[in-house]
Amino acid sequence: MGTLVCTIELDKQKGITVKVNNAEGNIVQTVVMDGTSITMKVAGASDTSTVVQKADSVTVTCKDFKVDADTVTLLSKQASKWTSQATLALESTQDMTLTSQAKLTQSATADAKLSSTANVNVEATGSLALQGLSAAMKATGGEAKVEGLTLKLSGQTQAELAGAMAKVSGQASLDLEAQGMANLKASGITSVAGALVKLG
Repeated sequence: MGTLVCTIELDKQKGITVKVNNAEGNIVQTVVMDGTSITMKVAGASDTSTVVQKADSVTVTCKDFKVDADTVTLLSKQASKWTSQATLALESTQDMTLTSQAKLTQSATADAKLSSTANVNVEATGSLALQGLSAAMKATGGEAKVEGLTLKLSGQTQAELAGAMAKVSGQASLDLEAQGMANLKASGITSVAGALVKLG
């Protein structure tokens, strides 16, 4: 590195300006304290980074911003917002927790995906609602189970239950009812049995 040119300017109106000029590296470092803010600027051949500190704010403008610390704590006493104009990725090599003491809202204007190479649990101590223009639930390697105190399955136009083997049973009673025609058909042996069976 060549010789640096360092200057300090004192002015009753402009404050204090400290400048370091690295002509060989084409870099100029400037610190300005003007009585209301402290501005630190590093200007290179193609990029410039600045840090502006005022009594109520700190603004960092740069091409690449990094924080390397054992522990990082961000505390906001009022509503806060993180905005990224490009892809935003949050990664952790250990467990990650996202918690809110009040309501938590996650939304996307495009596709949203939740995936895991292990298990995924969705739990609510109140009601749980899943809604979409269409919905599909599939278990590729085991049992698909829906359980509740009462179970209701309905279709606005049509409902189908199909399988290589299908069984419908009721521990107390079983009602099969149609407002129109009711068809019961089997290509093999048909058996109807029970303590009390009513047809018609």
